[in-house]
Amino acid sequence: GDQPLWLRVDASGYPQSAPLPANNVLQIERHILGTDGKSKSLDSLRSGDLVLVWLQVKASNSVPDALVVDLLPAGLELENQNLANGSASLEQSGGEVQNLLNQMQQASIKHIEFRDDRFVAAVAVDEYQPVTLVYLARAVTPGTYQVPQPMVESMYVPQWRATGAAEDLLIVRP
Repeated sequence: GDQPLWLRVDASGYPQSAPLPANNVLQIERHILGTDGKSKSLDSLRSGDLVLVWLQVKASNSVPDALVVDLLPAGLELENQNLANGSASLEQSGGEVQNLLNQMQQASIKHIEFRDDRFVAAVAVDEYQPVTLVYLARAVTPGTYQVPQPMVESMYVPQWRATGAAEDLLIVRP
């Protein structure tokens, strides 16, 4: 007949490659370091190795309500620095790491969480002062994993957001 036919198609899937970094007001960068403070590649970790993850957040306007989320690949686990009996600590690290820790202490961090699958921090980002966040992660499960991109967004102005650059594959050897 002559009656209109309404059709709806739903599709889902995964992109073949990671999206490009994007930023609007906010910007985020992730650096992977060894516990000595030197740059470290994610393609040569052994099970049990520690890495220091350094996130740097910048803003072109003052953003008092930024939420930083850094999802972990399956082969890494966070080392919770808030635990008194933690198995790893940054306190005995070298000068470069101590410098990053001092920068982190200067940041306006309102809340920080070490979750099973992600590092989360609520921070205030001033347009003249980047925010430094640092956490420890341990390679635990051998395998090859895709590394998610770090993200930051304003909790009350959601169009102010950024996605960091994609990392190469994480390769953990036994």
